Amino acid sequence: MKKFIGKVKTKSVPFMDDEVEIKVLTVGDVRAIEAKTKELAAEGEENVDQLEVLRFVLRLAVVGAEEMADEDFDTFPIAELSSLSEAIIGTTPAAGNA
Repeated sequence: MKKFIGKVKTKSVPFMDDEVEIKVLTVGDVRAIEAKTKELAAEGEENVDQLEVLRFVLRLAVVGAEEMADEDFDTFPIAELSSLSEAIIGTTPAAGNA
């Protein structure tokens, strides 16, 4: 199993009548998402900024989205971003797709 450490698995998913490449989340990625969510909650916000969490997930998992600004994400339809996020989260081992 050690030979697979650090190996990144990707797959293509539909996005805005085309496709994007997403990285299959690792255990470490899921922990990073959980930590970000807790961090935002600890900042005293009554409701965690779901759009900030969404952007964090997309930057983490979508190939080529790492350097996108918040304003860049604002140009996409929310339904498309939500579907993309669901495809990403659906690729986690906890979701049964290992």
